[in-house]
Amino acid sequence: MVDHKRLQSLKTFQGSHAIMGNINWRGNGLGNNTERYLIVISGLFCLILGYFFVTWPIVAYDTDLWYHLSGGRYLFQHGVIPHDAYFSYVEPPKFWYNYYWLFQAIVYLIHQFTGYQGLIVLRCLLYLATVLVIHRLVFRRNDNAIAIVTGAVIFVFISLAILNRELLVRPHLFSYLFIVCFLYVLEVKPDKVWILPIIGVIWCNIHGIEFPVMFVIVIAYLAENFYLRYKNSDDSSLPTLRSKIILMSVLYSVFFTPQIIKLIQTPFDVSFETAAYQHLYVSELVRIPFKKFFIFAPVTVQGVITTFQNVIVILAAACFFTGLLKRKLRISHAILFLAGLFLLTRHRRFLWEFMLLCIPLLYRGLPMICEGFKPSPRFIRIYLPIVMFFLPLMIFINIFSNRPTYPLANSGLPTGVVNFLNRHASGGKILNEPTKGGYLEWALDAKFKIYMDMQMTIFHDTDYALAYHSFVDEHAFKGFLRKYDPSYISVSLQKSLFSKIVAGHREFVPIFFDHAELLYVNINHYSELAGKYALKTIDPFQLRNIAYDKENPQRLSALFAEAARIIALDPLNYGANKILCNVLIVRGQQAQALPYADKLIEQFPNNYTGYLLKADALFGMGRHADAERLYEQVIDLGQTDGDEVVPRNLHATYIKLKEYEKAYRLLSRFVNPFDSAADYKDIYELGMTAACVDKISEAVTFFKIAKMKVPSTDAEYMKKIDAGLAIYDAGRK
Repeated sequence: MVDHKRLQSLKTFQGSHAIMGNINWRGNGLGNNTERYLIVISGLFCLILGYFFVTWPIVAYDTDLWYHLSGGRYLFQHGVIPHDAYFSYVEPPKFWYNYYWLFQAIVYLIHQFTGYQGLIVLRCLLYLATVLVIHRLVFRRNDNAIAIVTGAVIFVFISLAILNRELLVRPHLFSYLFIVCFLYVLEVKPDKVWILPIIGVIWCNIHGIEFPVMFVIVIAYLAENFYLRYKNSDDSSLPTLRSKIILMSVLYSVFFTPQIIKLIQTPFDVSFETAAYQHLYVSELVRIPFKKFFIFAPVTVQGVITTFQNVIVILAAACFFTGLLKRKLRISHAILFLAGLFLLTRHRRFLWEFMLLCIPLLYRGLPMICEGFKPSPRFIRIYLPIVMFFLPLMIFINIFSNRPTYPLANSGLPTGVVNFLNRHASGGKILNEPTKGGYLEWALDAKFKIYMDMQMTIFHDTDYALAYHSFVDEHAFKGFLRKYDPSYISVSLQKSLFSKIVAGHREFVPIFFDHAELLYVNINHYSELAGKYALKTIDPFQLRNIAYDKENPQRLSALFAEAARIIALDPLNYGANKILCNVLIVRGQQAQALPYADKLIEQFPNNYTGYLLKADALFGMGRHADAERLYEQVIDLGQTDGDEVVPRNLHATYIKLKEYEKAYRLLSRFVNPFDSAADYKDIYELGMTAACVDKISEAVTFFKIAKMKVPSTDAEYMKKIDAGLAIYDAGRK
C-alpha cells in the first residue's frame, strides 16, 4: 500500500508544505515578531554586503574581464560574434565557439556608458540577487525554530563561501544566480516553472559552457517526478503534464544559441583535448585533495572562508547519508549532490557549483540531523544577529580594508607599458605573459598583436607552455624567436631570471617599465625606439635591492636622471617615483621628495611603499608625529621590508617622541633575542628600551645576549653594551 503522506513530502513541486510541515509563524512558539525580526537582520546583512561591494574597486585578480570587454567591442565594431583569435599572431590561426558572447556584449555596453563604476554596480547587483534567492530557499514561512537556526547557517556560510568568486566580473556571476533561481522555482514556486526556459536561453548565451549544470538540475527534478508518477499515478497533486513539458523544454534552450553543435562539444573539447592539462597551471582548475576538506584553520579571513566551504561540503555529505539512513532522501537532492560531487572531483572551480546545488539537500537534511535540538525564542533572538550580522560584518571589514584605487586597481596590470606602446610605438607583435593577455588585447591599439591570453577554449596547452617557458628557459625562448620573431617582449618584473636569458640576444633592448612589467624592443625592427628610450642605468628587476644610502653620488645622479626621463613620459610611474623619492631623501632633500611619495600613495593606496617613503622624509624633516602615524600605517598594512627597516624607523620615531612604552612593545614584537637571525644591535636597542620603561631585569638579560653576539671588531657597540651592564646590572645588585 502506498504511503500517500510520505509521497506528498517527496514531491518535487510541493511548494510550502514539503520540508518542515505546515507550521505557521504564530504557531511555532517563536512569536509573531520573529518573521519581522528575521527580515530586519537579513536586511542588515544585505545592506553591509551592498555597501562593501559597491565601494570595492575592480581588482585584477585575473585579466579575464578585459578579454570579455575586448570580445564585446569586437562584436559591436564588426557586427559578428568573435570566432577566432583576432588579437593574436599565434600559428596556426585559432578558431573557436564563443559561448559567452552575450556576457561580453553586456559588460562592454555597461563599460561604454558607465565605465568601471557600472561594472562594480553590476557585480554588486548579481551577488545581492544570488544571496536574496538563497535566502528565499533557506527561509520559508512554514519554518520552525530548528529550520530557522539551520537556515541561518546555510545562508551565511554559502553567501560568504562564494564571496571571493563574486568579486570577479566574469560569466559565472550569472551562472550562480541562475542555479539558485532554478532551484528556487523547482523547490518553492512550481507555478513559475514557465520562466525557466527563458532563463535557460539567456544562460546558454551568457555562459554556455555551464549548460551541463542546467541539464543536471532539470533532469534531477524530472527523474523525481516521473518516479513519483510511476509510483502513484492517481495523485492529482503531482506536477501536471504541462509543467513537465515546460521543464523538459529547458533542455532545448541550447538550440537557441549561435552554434548548438559546437556549444555541446566545447566542455568536452576543453577538458579532454585542447586544454586537458590546464589543471596544472590554472589555479582555479587544480584538483582539491580529499584531505583538504578536513582542514579547519579560521585564524585568517581566508582561513575562515575556507572553513565555511569545508563545513558546507561535510554537512552536505552528512545530510546525504542521514537522508539515506532515514529513508527521507529525495531523488532530486540525491542527483544534485552526486552530480555536484562529480564536478568537485574535476576542478576546484566547481566547489562553488557544488555548494549551490546542495542547498535543497542542506535545507531538508540539517533539521533532520538536529531533530533533538529545541532552540528557544530568546536563543534565536541572540543567535540571528551574531550569525547573520556581526560575523559577516567582521569578515567584510577584514577583507575590504586597505582599499586600492577606485574604481580600478592598477596593481598587477601593465598600464604604463600599454600607454607607452600606444603613444610611442607604431605596432608589432608582442611576446606577452599569458596571464596579462586579457588586459593587453583590450587596452592596446589594434596595430599590436599579442601571443595569447588565458582563454583556453581558444588556445592549446602547448601554446601556454611555449609562452611560459620562453620567459624561464633559454632553449624555449630561442625557439619562440625563430618561429614568431616578435617586435616586443613584455615580461613580469617577478621573473628576474629572464634578464640572464635575454642577455645573449643583444637585439632586444629594455626601453620602459612600470610597476608590473618590463618592455623590450627588437632593434632589428624598431631601432629608433631603442636609441631614444633605452634603459642604461636602471635595472627594473633589481629595484627592490638598490641600497640608496650606499650608492656613490655619480650612481645616484645617473639613477635620478633616468628616472626623471621616465617620469616625463609617465608621471605616475611607480618605479621612477620610488627612485626619485629615495635619491632625494638620501641627499637630504626631504621636502622635494614628498610629492613623489604622495604620487605613490595616490596610485597605490594599499601598498606600503609610498607611506614608508613619506614617513622617512617627514622623519628627516623633524616632523616625528606625522612620521609616527605613517610608520604605524605601514605596519598595519602588514608589509615591511625584509631587513625590518620599518620597525627600526618607527622605533626611532617613538624614541624621538619619548614614547618609550610604544617603542618597547614594538621591538618586543619584531626582535626575538633567541632568534639566530637577530642582530646584536637590535638586541641592544631592545635592552635600552626595556630600561627606559623600568624593565631592568629584561634589559640586563638582553644586554648579556647582545654581548654574546657582538663581534670583537665592533668596539663601539662593545663599549655601549658594557656601559649598559655597568649601569643596570650593578644597580640591580
